[in-house]
Amino acid sequence: MIATLLLASLLIQDPPSELRVQDLQAHIGFLASDELEGRESGERGEKLAVQYIVQQWERLGLKPIAPDGAYTLAFEAAGKKCTNTAALLPGTDPKLADQILVIGAHHDHAGIGGPGSPGGMGNPGEIHNGADDNASGTAGVIELAEWFAAHPTRRPILFMTFSAEERGLLGSADFVAHPPFPLQNIRAMLNCDMIGRSSDGYLFLGGLGTADEFHALLDPIIENSGLKVEKSDDGMAPSDNSSFHAAGVPALFFFTHIHPDYHMPGDDADKINYPGEVAVLQLVRAIVQAIQDHDGPLTFHERPEMGMPADFNERMSEHFQHIMQRRSLHGSAGLRVIEADGALVLDELREEAPARKAGLQKDDRLVSVNGMPVADKEQLRRALASGQKGEVVTIVVRRGGAERQFQVTLE
Repeated sequence: MIATLLLASLLIQDPPSELRVQDLQAHIGFLASDELEGRESGERGEKLAVQYIVQQWERLGLKPIAPDGAYTLAFEAAGKKCTNTAALLPGTDPKLADQILVIGAHHDHAGIGGPGSPGGMGNPGEIHNGADDNASGTAGVIELAEWFAAHPTRRPILFMTFSAEERGLLGSADFVAHPPFPLQNIRAMLNCDMIGRSSDGYLFLGGLGTADEFHALLDPIIENSGLKVEKSDDGMAPSDNSSFHAAGVPALFFFTHIHPDYHMPGDDADKINYPGEVAVLQLVRAIVQAIQDHDGPLTFHERPEMGMPADFNERMSEHFQHIMQRRSLHGSAGLRVIEADGALVLDELREEAPARKAGLQKDDRLVSVNGMPVADKEQLRRALASGQKGEVVTIVVRRGGAERQFQVTLE
């Protein structure tokens, strides 16, 4: 794992002359790898993600803001220790040091899925890598930090990644409830959540009504971006900008819409539209520059309505139907196992069980399923989690001191 983390960092060249596809590929490739097991808040995978993000803040020479001098801000959620990250890029004008712009994204995702997981949608037992949700936003924040570290603005920028967004925006809520500096020092917040699957240049941009000055300041930039931007003035969304808006901070929300892989095991790094994300980040960068250069006030305007794409509810309804259909097609091998001596041993199999039809017997010791070692029930559950009815899986067992291989058709 450490080798993978270091390789991802070595792929980043200093300093960048432009926002770059290869940087995003390196960041998302690591954050959305199986190694991180879906980055569930408070779990091992999230800790590895935090370690990686902190490494980026250190590499860029950004400043920690935590009272203990760390880049991390810990809090409790659902009985687990979760961790936000925060890194400050000071502005070039010391007189404006108390006018901070926050650029953020959540780094957590749904872990190994299922109703008990954050989000509660995906397939139990399968790793949900969350490349778009929200390795794309996290990578975008890192890439923007890289750019602005080389091109600082007069006002400071606080780069943040939040934990436990999938559990109800808990990381961002904790931050605004316990800020390490006066909350009124935050001039505005920009939130990047799922910005990696832009189709035909589409981008949703919410929260434009949360500051009276946003339209006059940003509309010309949006119109000249070359993107197909669907705009909304409303300030709330199922994402971390809502925590800031609720605390009286003008907040923008960047989002390229849901897709069939939303909260599903198929949200993988190879499906990211990397040039499309670069185009989104170019617009975010231009908006950041405009806000940072604006010397007048940003006057908060409460917009408590939910600001989402016009067809969001329709697409979510279709997506839930897709999930239910996929679950109805889930197949079973009919295995019954007990754990004994560090291995899984087959118990008596039902006569109609697919495994028994394929030739497996009581007291066979499981070795692997489709090449995945299975030494305990959790590993077995993961190995079979994605299996669909009619799919043939290869099960290797040890019987009488020798390994034997069987082809089992799931039912």
